[in-house]
This record gives sequence, structure tokens and C-alpha cells, in this order.
Amino acid sequence: MNIVALLLLTLLQFISGIGVLALFRLSLRNGLKIPLALLLGVAVSSLVPFLLQLLYVPLTAFSVFSALILTALLLNLHMGRTAEQWKRMFHHIHFTMKLYELPFILLMAAIVLISVWRCYYLPPTPRDLTSGPEVLAAYAVREHTMINSVFSVDLLSTNNPYKPAFITSLQIIYKYAGFPFGQLWLSVIFVSFTLLLYQLLCQSLHRLLAGVLLLCFLAIPEMYAYTFMALFDYSNAVFFFLSVYSLTLYFAEQSRSYLYFAAWLMGIATYIRPETLVLAFFFIPLLVYRQWGRQRLGQLAQDAAVFVTPAVLLYAVAVVGYNSYYLPARYEVSNLINPHPLQLRTFFERFADMHTSLLFGSRWASLYGYFTILFGGLLLAEAVIYKLRFSATARAWLYAVLVIYIGLPFLGHLLPLLDIQHSTKRGLLKIFPLMLLYLANNQVLAKLSARLGRWG
Repeated sequence: MNIVALLLLTLLQFISGIGVLALFRLSLRNGLKIPLALLLGVAVSSLVPFLLQLLYVPLTAFSVFSALILTALLLNLHMGRTAEQWKRMFHHIHFTMKLYELPFILLMAAIVLISVWRCYYLPPTPRDLTSGPEVLAAYAVREHTMINSVFSVDLLSTNNPYKPAFITSLQIIYKYAGFPFGQLWLSVIFVSFTLLLYQLLCQSLHRLLAGVLLLCFLAIPEMYAYTFMALFDYSNAVFFFLSVYSLTLYFAEQSRSYLYFAAWLMGIATYIRPETLVLAFFFIPLLVYRQWGRQRLGQLAQDAAVFVTPAVLLYAVAVVGYNSYYLPARYEVSNLINPHPLQLRTFFERFADMHTSLLFGSRWASLYGYFTILFGGLLLAEAVIYKLRFSATARAWLYAVLVIYIGLPFLGHLLPLLDIQHSTKRGLLKIFPLMLLYLANNQVLAKLSARLGRWG
């Protein structure tokens, strides 16, 4: 029965995701649409219980699933656009697989199945989850509200109940669907993201190289661990990546649909982890630089405003508004901000600590494996061989890598509560998908890919 409920819920999320694609009028390859629609469906689902809570609608199984069905219908209200998306998705669809892909696919399938099984079988264990979203969801199922008995106890030792409702909402949905531990939404994100990455890599590289790179990515220990330990960071990394990817499509296609989509995805990433709002502003220089000469100053300012507006609005609603006007215990975000932001000593200390404790410390291999060495080696090789002449797409991905590389120490400087050993360590998960897509556009690998292509 649980399997049937999971399939029906996943189908409902898929339909919602197709509606989002139709709403933004995106034209993508069929191989990208299916996993992307599932990811978008999970994002939409995470907003539904939260919006019901904002309207003070009791969070019963009937109200939650009725709202999910209604949301899917509303997103597909424009039948012409939706029908076109379905037609494009399943028209001339075909799957091909070379024999040399089979070992990689079997290995990746094993890695994915282990993660899914652990997500299903193991109870929630991270302290940030059990003292926040998990306990809020458990009591919400009993009391039919997120503003429940959890707030009747002393919460001075933790800020986890005050974090945005992304995980809480999804835990409520999956608990009502018959999964006591919830969490399987994370497997939907992980499987869909893995399929999406493989398709993106195969667009640029030979499938043999795509398989090798994706296996190296999946083998990052810290990142893989959070595919079955439900916290905010893996999901945040996924939607942050999708926003950057959509932004690169905007630069290439010059279609504003991709800009709107990138903005909405950055809003979702901010809804998952609020400090992402600061990182969103870091992309304004890239946006201005890439569009300079194509647009007037007013249009550049408009594009910058469009890109950050959803993130600002979702932060205002999910953090400021909800914490200030809904929760019985007030949580002052302003008290967390460094009162001396212009004194940059702490920024440089955080930057140094990120290297000594994480990237080059004694635990670097157990945390992040050898993926950073692979990235650094191929980046250096391209820089030397091609004399720093990177493609426009590669430069965009490298800029995004730089945003995380500089942005995380800056966030630690701005918000001292974001420590090195927890928040920064998990925050670095955002950098690896960006590195992976740079490698997909690396000229050294592109040349090797062309040679492999001549062999079959």
C-alpha cells in the first residue's frame, strides 16, 4: 500500500512539475524534462502545507492532499501549454544505451538504491532535524498545525524550529502518505538530480566520460551522506544549481523565460536555506557583465531586480513574516548579524579556516574525497593549454564556483552562527555540482571526448 501511495504522490508531483514547465514556457530536451519536472513537483509540494498554515487551514490528511491535487490542477489550467509539454515529452521518445555504459549504470544504480533504502529504512537522526522539522511535523500530524506543542517548551538551546518550513511541509506530506519517517522526498530529489546531471553531462561529453565524472561526483562522501540524512543542504544545493543552470541558458538563448525560471528557483533555494539570499545578490555582477552591450542600463537593472525578487519575497514571507507574526515565540534574526560587517578580519579568518579545517585539513578526503583534486587538475590543465581562454559557459560555471568559494566565508563573517564545522562544511555541498558542470565544459575533456567519439 505504501508503494502505491508513493507512486501516486510522485505522479502528482510530476504533473505539478509539468505545469510549472508549461507556465514558464520552457523548451528543453525530453531527457531533462522528466527529472526536472519531478524536482519542481517536490518544490511545489513543499510550499503547499506552509501556505495552508499561513491561511490557518488545519493540516489534516484531507486538506493537505486536496490542496496538492488542486495545486496540480491549477498549474495545468492552461491546457494548451500543458498539452504541448506532454506532446514534446513523449513524441519520438527513445532510449539508447551503449555496452560500455552498462558498468557505470549498474554502479550508479547500486549507489542510488543503497541511499533510497537507507532513506526509507532508517529513522531521522541529524540533531538539526530531530530538534526542528521532524518534531514539528510529528506534532503537526497529531495536532493539525505547525504552530503546535513544540513551542510550549524551552527553545533557548536551538533555533531549528524557526527554520523555514520546507522540510516540515514535506515530512507532513509523506507521513500522511503512510511513511512514518517521511524522508523519501529526499530520494525523489536525489534520483531525479542524478538522472538530470547524467543527461547534462552527456550533452557535452562522450558517455564514457560522463559516466566517470558522475561516479566521481556520487562518491563525494559528505554529499552522498546527505542523500539519506534529511537536512536542508542537499536540497538547497540542487535548487541553487538549477537556478545557475537556468541562468546559463538565459545567457545562451536570450529568452527571458529562463531568467524568470532561474529567479524562481533561486527563490526556492532561499526558502530552503535563507542565507542563500545573500548569494543570490552575488550573481548580479555576472548578469550585468554578460548582458552588457546587449541591453540598456535600465534593462540591466530590471534583470537584476527580477533575479533577486523571488528570493527576497520568499525570505520575507517564510522567515520574517512567519517568525514574527505566526509563531508564539519570537526569533530575532537581526540579533544574529555581525554588528561590525565592515571589519573584514573575521572574513579572512573564516576563509583561512575553511581551507585548514575542511578543504585541505586532515579530514578533507573523508569529507569531500578527491573530487576537488580532479576539478583543480583539469582547471589548471585547461588554463595552461588554452592560455586562460575559457568558453563563455565555462566562465559562468567558474563564476558560480567562486560565489560559493568566497560567499561561504562571507556568510560566516556576516552571520557568526554559521560555523565552520557544521554550516560551512555542509554549505560546501553547493560547490560540487557547479564544479561538475564546469568539467562538462572543460576544453581538455571536450577534446578527449571528441577522440572517444571517433571510436564509438
